Amino acid sequence: MQLFDERSRTKTGPKTDSEPTFDYYNRSARPAVRTLRETLERWFERYPSEERKNLRERFRSLKEANHLGAFFELYVHELFACIGFELAAHPPTQTTSHPDFLARSSGEAKFYIEATISGLPSETEQGEKARMGVVYDAINSIESPNFFLQLDIAGAPNTPPPTKELRRDLTQWLASLSPDHIAQLYLENRQSEIPRLNWTHDGWNLLFKPRPKSPQLRGRPGVRPIGIRMPEGGWLNTGFEIRQSIEAKCKKYGELGLPLIVAVNYIGFHCGDADVMDALYGQESVVVTLGDGGYTERNQRKPNGVWRGKAGPRNTPVSGVLIANQLNPWGMASETPELFHNPWASRPLSPSLLCLPQCIADLDAGSVRHEAGQQAGELLGIPTPWPIPDE
Repeated sequence: MQLFDERSRTKTGPKTDSEPTFDYYNRSARPAVRTLRETLERWFERYPSEERKNLRERFRSLKEANHLGAFFELYVHELFACIGFELAAHPPTQTTSHPDFLARSSGEAKFYIEATISGLPSETEQGEKARMGVVYDAINSIESPNFFLQLDIAGAPNTPPPTKELRRDLTQWLASLSPDHIAQLYLENRQSEIPRLNWTHDGWNLLFKPRPKSPQLRGRPGVRPIGIRMPEGGWLNTGFEIRQSIEAKCKKYGELGLPLIVAVNYIGFHCGDADVMDALYGQESVVVTLGDGGYTERNQRKPNGVWRGKAGPRNTPVSGVLIANQLNPWGMASETPELFHNPWASRPLSPSLLCLPQCIADLDAGSVRHEAGQQAGELLGIPTPWPIPDE
């Protein structure tokens, strides 16, 4: 049983917007993708044999959430195996739920691992993104010998947009423009005179702005016209999303008898150390007090963290949270997850067990310290450079 198909591959083009990630990996003839397939196949061969079928089905799913979740489980298994642990998949416990892995060292059970994804778009947002992808692919299929296109995006389509009409409108509009004239407008900083095409459909607004191609690129076939996308802004709530993902796993288990690590891959737009601390310890806030001497301010965390609530410490069976930031197959050489220890854990995890970067709290000092560790790319044996050059 293999993750990918045994087949002849000749297509070297980039992934399209509407193409499922697995389909692209499975059909691409690019040397970088071939190396990626070979790497993941080796990992899959070392994955527990009784669970390979289930993992393979999810990894090959057309639903991006299923694919991403399966990849992260495969990654977590390989990472801990390279550190030196033997991992059993879905081990029996005293509850009806089974963590993803039980890690053993020298035959002794050390801790459980539960892997999850955070920052996934909602089903509504996934539907919107799928409809957008079809439109972007339609735009990239038009012949635009003289221009790239910059897009300013507002809203999202509630229904499938008419791609045939959009392609027609864009083709006619681009044919009416002179690349030399517009290049001169850019050169003279006459931005307001640069023509734009505004196109709307059912809650979605696209504003197209032409960017002249260099003389060397003009007329060259196979160059996609979409060059820059400028999506509308939105509120980030990374800490809340991470907290939700962790707590969903906390509720599945009672006292397991061993430490529990929840591994989280945040795949949203942004995740920094402050977001993780907000999720685990509670959101940062400023308390303002009026006294005889006037107003005073002090920083304080709200009691809404994974590890600390209004009644004090909570979710104590979780010994630590392993955070990966936007981990994907192309970033495996540069992204290294960090383990955040729970200072109130009922079963603390010894930092000496893992060689990864770790964050350890000092409750007496009211501070945390980050300890360096080995890079995941080195542990996994990822070649340098990664991804490998196509030529």
